[in-house]
Amino acid sequence: MRHLALCMATALVFATGAAASSADMSVTSSSYAAGARGVRLTVVLRYEIQCGYPGAAPVVLTLPGRIPTKVRTATVLVDGKPTRSVTVHGHELTIAMPPRPAIMCDSITMGRLTLVLTAGAGVANPAAAGSYSVHASKGSLRFAARLAIR
Repeated sequence: MRHLALCMATALVFATGAAASSADMSVTSSSYAAGARGVRLTVVLRYEIQCGYPGAAPVVLTLPGRIPTKVRTATVLVDGKPTRSVTVHGHELTIAMPPRPAIMCDSITMGRLTLVLTAGAGVANPAAAGSYSVHASKGSLRFAARLAIR
């Protein structure tokens, strides 16, 4: 009986630790119509952030629809400000993060990073209706969400 109680307590500690470091993602679109062009996509990543700074690693965002071969930095917003750089490779956008602040505190909490691809980015929805995966990575973190196209 004591062995069972010890195993359950250990499992609870591991489950609590995993929940504390969980990361998740949401994606919304200005249009869910199949083939819609010039859609505004908002992607929110939730993960552990130090003092509101999202970290230096870029976000690699994989989208199911059409992406132009070049996207202007002014059309991709990182927490409301234009990104410093964005590159496109097929269906992937690599989005640079802002520079690290000169002074950084020691508080690490669950935070959110909001990425907006404005209509000017030229992103289009997939041509066919369906449920599509949107993926993001930031350093060692991996995120996924579904985008329903009608």
